[in-house]
Amino acid sequence: MTLTVRDLQNLRFSALEGAKDEWAQIARRLGGYADRVDAHMLRPLSHDWSGEAADKARKRMTRLSDNFQFSSQECALVETTLDGAITELRAQQKLLHQVLEEATSKGYRVAPTGEVMYADDDDIPTGDPDAGVPAKEQERLSLESDIFDALRGAEEIDARYRLALTKLRVDRGLAVNGLESDRDAAAISKIAGVAVGLDSAPAKGADPKKVRDWWKGLSKEEQEEQMALNPSLIGNLDGIPAKTRDKANRVNLDRLIAMHPPGSSLTSGAFRQQEGYEVIRARLERDGGKEPEPLLLGISPEGQGRAILSYGDPDTADNVAAYVPGLNTQLKDVGEEDGDRARDVWESAQQADRKQKTASIVWLGYDAPQAGQDRIAESDFGVAGEERGKRGGAAFGAFLDGIQATHQGERPHVTAIGHSYGSYTVGQAAQREGGIPVDDIILVGSPGTGAQRAEQLGVGASHVWVGAAESDPVTHAPSDGEKFPGAIGAISHLADPHELHFGQDPASNEFGGNRFSVDFGVPPGSHSNYFEGEKGGDSLKNMGAITAGHPEKVSFQARR
Repeated sequence: MTLTVRDLQNLRFSALEGAKDEWAQIARRLGGYADRVDAHMLRPLSHDWSGEAADKARKRMTRLSDNFQFSSQECALVETTLDGAITELRAQQKLLHQVLEEATSKGYRVAPTGEVMYADDDDIPTGDPDAGVPAKEQERLSLESDIFDALRGAEEIDARYRLALTKLRVDRGLAVNGLESDRDAAAISKIAGVAVGLDSAPAKGADPKKVRDWWKGLSKEEQEEQMALNPSLIGNLDGIPAKTRDKANRVNLDRLIAMHPPGSSLTSGAFRQQEGYEVIRARLERDGGKEPEPLLLGISPEGQGRAILSYGDPDTADNVAAYVPGLNTQLKDVGEEDGDRARDVWESAQQADRKQKTASIVWLGYDAPQAGQDRIAESDFGVAGEERGKRGGAAFGAFLDGIQATHQGERPHVTAIGHSYGSYTVGQAAQREGGIPVDDIILVGSPGTGAQRAEQLGVGASHVWVGAAESDPVTHAPSDGEKFPGAIGAISHLADPHELHFGQDPASNEFGGNRFSVDFGVPPGSHSNYFEGEKGGDSLKNMGAITAGHPEKVSFQARR
């Protein structure tokens, strides 16, 4: 059916607006059902019941939760599609009204089909045909063209959105598929993205304060549309609230896993990423409902894979610890050992001060160097290079800016923790222009930070803390000059015996930081024991005290 002037002129949007609101409410309701299944059915089941029957029940409960979550996402896409259609059709209606008003004011009549006619036959311009089209006729033709454009535009919008809505259908039985949800979101983004303001989102790497202000400036509906169409950006954008990032990234995680179903042929790098995604999801499920609640603040396939996991909400915490792991760290480690370390730092900080709330984060927002997989030796840092630490330091600094931007209430006490090559990354972040917004810096198992003195890290030497086991080979990593054989290496060592691979030894007297007590240890395990209880001596206890803002509870040992 051809659209007439009256059809578009008299188009009312109340029915579409009502439908849009209904779909939005259904989406929220289904998302709430998914949360309830997780909190009141799945988690208690996982904690209190084991065995074959429990495994079957967990699978059914997981399926139910996934169904609700998938349905919520699809309903949100329907709501967004309707909003896009309303926005675009309103624009065409407004354009038509403007042209009709202009035509009437100039004395023309408009037919239902859109033709513009002279009000009286005497108005029809006459003259020499060789002189060209008279100005009055040009005016009439231009108005008629604008009306036809508005009608054709409305017909095109109607057809485009009608097709989009027919695609948002689920087969009988509600087959849940994260990849299908991702494809649906991508399709709707192309159709409705401009209309709903998807392109207004800041790019990754934007100033976190500007990101925060942009997000706060959106209505609840606009935020939900951004989440529905672009969770991969929202979940990894510094300046977005932590719980919003977590919600988006859980969708991202499911979609990343769904991209490679069991049996897929993968490269070694893709296999490691897929393994990492699955391990992280298993950890989120295992720790869900426990204290502190885990929040997934970042997940993406960039480089070797990116993941940021927090125990506790940094937006409401009094104390925040952000830990950067180092050499040989892979994506799966965030769900395994490095996740344990973040959790243990949280527990240690709580023991130091139970009156305050703590959030402890493991940040793998860069490509950690990969070297000796069986053990870490001094020589491994010869191939690590500086570039990854410099790029990672810039990204870590932006993340910390985001922590400050989204925090609620008074400024939190923030501690940056770098282990192994991660300490070099933290050091590079601290030495960037403007420094990093932290109160204390902890360096453990460090081959150097690129700085010669603690005061270069921007927080004051008294707020730089160092844990270095005497048996840890990495804390004795030789400088480039010391690697030369014979006299050259000996002279280099004598010139500065505490020069490491990446600058001055943080545990040295020349560096000038605080060296806290750790166990002497046995190599190579001593490089990893800083986060262990008994094996690390007072190391973990000291890191918890620093994180909680209680330096008086720290035990010390002499500098080198």
